[in-house]
Amino acid sequence: MTIFQNISRWISFPLMAAGIALSQPALANKEVEAELMKQIKSAYVDGAYDKFNRLAAQMPEKSVFRPHVEIWQFRFFQKGVEKKFPDREVVWSKSEILPLLNKHESSWPAETLRRDWLEQLARTAQWDEFAAQRSQLRYRPDQGVECADLMYAAEQGQLVRYKLNAVLSADKRLPRTCRVMLKNLYKVGGVSAQDLDRHVLQLVANNQLSEAVRFVEDFSETAWGKAIVSSSLREATTNPDKTLKAGLTITGTDLYLTSALARRAVQDYKDVAGLLEGTLSGKLSTSSEQWLWSHVGYRAGLVWDRNALVYFKRSNPELMSQEQQEWKVRSALLLEDWPAVLQATNEMNPVLKEDKAWVYWRGRALANTGKMVEARQEWIKARSPFSFYGKLADEELGNVVTAPKRPELLTAAELDWAKKHPGLVRALALYDVGLRTDGFWEFNLQVAQMKDRELLAAATWAERNQLYDRAIAAADRTEIEHDLSLRYLTPFRSNMQAKTREIGVDESWVYGLIRQESRFVTIARSGVGASGLMQVMPATAKYVAKKIGLSDFQPADITEIETNLTLGTSYLKMVFEQHDQSPVLASAGYNAGPSRPALWKRRLGDRKVEGAIFAELIPFDETRGYVKNVMSNTVAYSLLLNNASTPLKQRLGMIYGSK
Repeated sequence: MTIFQNISRWISFPLMAAGIALSQPALANKEVEAELMKQIKSAYVDGAYDKFNRLAAQMPEKSVFRPHVEIWQFRFFQKGVEKKFPDREVVWSKSEILPLLNKHESSWPAETLRRDWLEQLARTAQWDEFAAQRSQLRYRPDQGVECADLMYAAEQGQLVRYKLNAVLSADKRLPRTCRVMLKNLYKVGGVSAQDLDRHVLQLVANNQLSEAVRFVEDFSETAWGKAIVSSSLREATTNPDKTLKAGLTITGTDLYLTSALARRAVQDYKDVAGLLEGTLSGKLSTSSEQWLWSHVGYRAGLVWDRNALVYFKRSNPELMSQEQQEWKVRSALLLEDWPAVLQATNEMNPVLKEDKAWVYWRGRALANTGKMVEARQEWIKARSPFSFYGKLADEELGNVVTAPKRPELLTAAELDWAKKHPGLVRALALYDVGLRTDGFWEFNLQVAQMKDRELLAAATWAERNQLYDRAIAAADRTEIEHDLSLRYLTPFRSNMQAKTREIGVDESWVYGLIRQESRFVTIARSGVGASGLMQVMPATAKYVAKKIGLSDFQPADITEIETNLTLGTSYLKMVFEQHDQSPVLASAGYNAGPSRPALWKRRLGDRKVEGAIFAELIPFDETRGYVKNVMSNTVAYSLLLNNASTPLKQRLGMIYGSK
């Protein structure tokens, strides 16, 4: 008998368990049902079990929200059992959980519940059931399920090392399943002490100091964990100078010293490079020294130090994280060292190597070393009418980016199918009650396995319901039939035309920027407080309003469409004129702050680089992706709005450094 004996029966009769009558005819009122759902979600988030049960009992059995309510109720019970048995692995049996999953099949709560079950099955080595349930997942796995997949692969003798390296290179707290996997592999020799050291170092390098200590403590029963003193590791990471002074007088593992050097490199990578070349040369283990060189190379690459590539070459590509492998290529691009670009892209892990970005740059490297036939083969692989590097690859092949053939109009039956699709209806209902995150994931799950015509119908349905971001998300997934007007929506067109003409900025560029900023969600608000269509920061809004004489501006007006467009386009024009009238620099400045492009130009000094290289060198992941997407979007919007095909490479132009 398992801990969850008869849980499915308990779930089937939640109202009886709560002791509340079933008859609630007044709840036919959708507004009341919506308000009830908001209260239920609040009780769930707050962990208010009794309140949740009382409210859940009032939700009609046929409510569109039923999957969320019943699975959240199950999770309440799950948490209670886990709290009661903290030292035991709680596992749901097939007879206990499958009825609930089958009842709410194709809902996002069921998808996440199955994910958790898969991790339980993997941790307890129930591989037959794991294989059966794994095939039922409809959406891409999270890291916990990916580690469950690796455990299954190891069981089958098919563990792929580069996939394991991705886990070891993670710089955040690993899910429980990943930690169990690493422990199991360590015990049978599939993971070495040096591998575990590397994960600790990745955490330390990312300032996850407490998590590094916790990871070691998770392995306290292993030989590796017993050899590491938590207090010494904590001292090395919080007071690196003291550890560096002690140097190699600390006996045992060199993890303390390497961790201290990792912390120092964040502040002064040149100092660490000097130590590795001087007093510490040959004193650390080979793996520790090579990891440190990759870390030093990465820190140097972020500030466009021209010695970064030299540092990287002293490391071992197999020890590098994905991010470090990428920065090795970028460090070669900074120097326009094409043989080094070719070598670095070839050394990447198999999946990363086939990313369109690195396929494109490998093609450029081949072309610059006289291998045009091979270069064209790479660009053919990378070409696409929609992505940044896909467009650049197409242009290298001598093609002009054109709008794809518009698909045949959707039939009434296809549109009706989307309108009545249970999952889409549930997603819209969640959005309508203000549960945008739940609606977001519900919608994404529904479109994950749709075919092109279904995706176009879902996108059209979402647009008509003003779910512009989800309309774009659905349209972006088509593989053969592409509707440019759905992928690149143009809501608020009359406002946009009037404002861009008044301010004097390219309408295609502004649309491309908004598509990246908010995807036309007028109430969008970022984690740092940016608001509205153009994600304007409060301080920026106040500054721009004063600058342009918008005397009646109030902070509450920032999400109003006309005001947001006025402030956003005016600010974009200011940044554009401040930075050489370069849309690349202006886009970067709009996202990262106007002082950042000026700093990066100074780092270039008296050099100039093509816009694509500059965009790839941007040291912030968010801004780098932002600039590439905005510029790619601009090309698409220009095709859509003006039937004009200005090459992306021409739009990117050249970026000139400054002293």
